[in-house]
Amino acid sequence: MFLKRALPLATALAVLGTPLMATEAIEESMARVIPGAEIDSIQSTPVDGIYAVRYGTDIFYVSADGRYLMQGTLMDLETRENLTQEALSGVRADMFAAIEDRELVTYSPDGDTRGVLNIFTDPNCPFCRDIHQDLPEYLAAGIQVRYLMFPVLGRDSPQIMNRIWCADDREEAMDRAKEGDKLNDIDGSCATPQDEHMALGQRLGLRGTPALISDTGQQMSGYQEPQAVIERILGRD
Repeated sequence: MFLKRALPLATALAVLGTPLMATEAIEESMARVIPGAEIDSIQSTPVDGIYAVRYGTDIFYVSADGRYLMQGTLMDLETRENLTQEALSGVRADMFAAIEDRELVTYSPDGDTRGVLNIFTDPNCPFCRDIHQDLPEYLAAGIQVRYLMFPVLGRDSPQIMNRIWCADDREEAMDRAKEGDKLNDIDGSCATPQDEHMALGQRLGLRGTPALISDTGQQMSGYQEPQAVIERILGRD
């Protein structure tokens, strides 16, 4: 397997400090609601007696006795913070921090790396090609760009993606693919993380490409102007 698995539930609960009685009641109730699914974490919220129960990137809010369940967005009306999205951003950040560069096609700036942008891409996606043309702006701003596979737009997309990952020089192969080259001269039969990348994208609810995720877990869909993305990554928004 290329991607690292989440912490076991017992470890997660020890870190989060959820009371044992609440944990047992919530686990028991959720096992009836979503049988066979493994809970990733149970965490207290600012609302007394309400806990955030997370399955991957799905969050449910459950009472300590396991009787009541709410699904939706938890907002702090005083600070205007979206606590649900804040929690999910942290989850996404941890997911991508666990993926090593060797599993990706990575473009790094010449100087210091000030931020990271993860991009799910497809070789047949026109907007993905537009983003690739913006790479010099990202690199000049100190943003490392890391590509993941999400070949959903053409019958030959999965094979082209494999050829990129099997190439001796992945960056050069990616550059060629973004110009429409099918890379027929490259053997794409090596082991690649395509299945893992597709599964991760599906867990994140992706419907297409490009999909952008910053190192702080901010998720953006579709083509974005590079300066706007850079400002979000560097915290100048």
